Amino acid sequence: MKTKEIVFLILFIVAGVFFYYAHEGKLNIEWGLDEFVFSGGEEFTFEESQVVEPPFPAKLKIINAHGKVEIQGMEDNKISITFQKKIWRKNKEQALAVSNKLKAQVTKDFSQILITTNREEFKRRNFETNFRITIPLNMDIEVSNSFGEVSAFRVKNASLNNRHGRVHAVEVGGILTIQNSYEDVEIENVQSDCQVESRHSKILANGVKGKMKITDSYGTIHLENISQKVVIESLHTEVFGQNLLAGAEVQNSYEKITLMDLGAVKLRGHHSDIEVDGARDYLDIRDSYGRIKLNNIQGNLYVDGKSLNVYGKKIAGNEIYIFSSYENVELAEFSGKTTIQLSHGDLTLAPSPLTSPLEVKADYSSIKFFWPQGEKYPLEARTRNGNINWKPATGLFSKDENGETVVKAFWDLKDKPSVRLSTTYGDIRIEE
Repeated sequence: MKTKEIVFLILFIVAGVFFYYAHEGKLNIEWGLDEFVFSGGEEFTFEESQVVEPPFPAKLKIINAHGKVEIQGMEDNKISITFQKKIWRKNKEQALAVSNKLKAQVTKDFSQILITTNREEFKRRNFETNFRITIPLNMDIEVSNSFGEVSAFRVKNASLNNRHGRVHAVEVGGILTIQNSYEDVEIENVQSDCQVESRHSKILANGVKGKMKITDSYGTIHLENISQKVVIESLHTEVFGQNLLAGAEVQNSYEKITLMDLGAVKLRGHHSDIEVDGARDYLDIRDSYGRIKLNNIQGNLYVDGKSLNVYGKKIAGNEIYIFSSYENVELAEFSGKTTIQLSHGDLTLAPSPLTSPLEVKADYSSIKFFWPQGEKYPLEARTRNGNINWKPATGLFSKDENGETVVKAFWDLKDKPSVRLSTTYGDIRIEE
């Protein structure tokens, strides 16, 4: 790109930003015949209040822009509205003139109370409108806001849409839905289902009694004490969850997933590291190009992917299945029917006393197997273009044929679970 083209592109971007802020009223601009004046102006604050008496419909709806909205449920049977206006002008007289024209508008019908402003009547909008509202405890709320914080406390069902701003919801008695971007979402004590859609945000939730669904990208998610199933659909988002009683389904990429103390788990990752500690039901993982660390898994385990480094300890499922490649796999203190397929990575196994068959099929991999102390199981070990190292006291049979080495032992024990180890271009080492 030529220098002239680069300069033109920079000027074009600056002009676009300038006219956007001018249109939104964030700049104090005055045009004169002989001069152009550019100034941020001075901030002036004005406040007014009103009370809405019953009877009330079931829902309160508020539409606002460039300001804060705070709604709190109270035991009083009335609605109190405090409207704060922050206005940027050269002097107080100019700001007061704007304040006298800038109003909160309240309308009521059989379905809802609507609160909004006459912001659209102003060409110059370098002002901010903030609402503090108290409502009866049994009311639903719907908020549409942008470029400011939205807070809801002790409400019933709540729908909070804050296009570019922080959202804080506490003690929601019904269903909670949130949409926002670029600022934090904090949720605490929700009595029913909760759904969050966000981008570039940190999402924190603690104490949701219903189901929870989160859609997020380029942010972080931290969840604790969720009673029903959690579903997360995310991209480039770090995920942490603890005490997810009914388990979780998580889809993610390029960031770590950490889950602790939960029910059934289904994880789908891409370039994602995964750590699970304390799963009380099945654990189903499909990932690629990541590190998998598992501990204290009390259920069936299924791990499938390529270029996965897998470490697992204290796994007690009826079935364990692991398929990976190009990375190492290590399992310790595990039991259940175990099937492992691995290529181009080394395998280390230290099982608990076997209760079900164990089978390994590997290529271009070495296998180290720690024999359960004092136990005997039917064994068949095979390697092509490799060696088998084991010296049991008795019962060993071995042969070499066409580049393949086969070792068998204890095949007269018909009532014991079997061990089958097979690889190519790698050694098998058995230690007691």
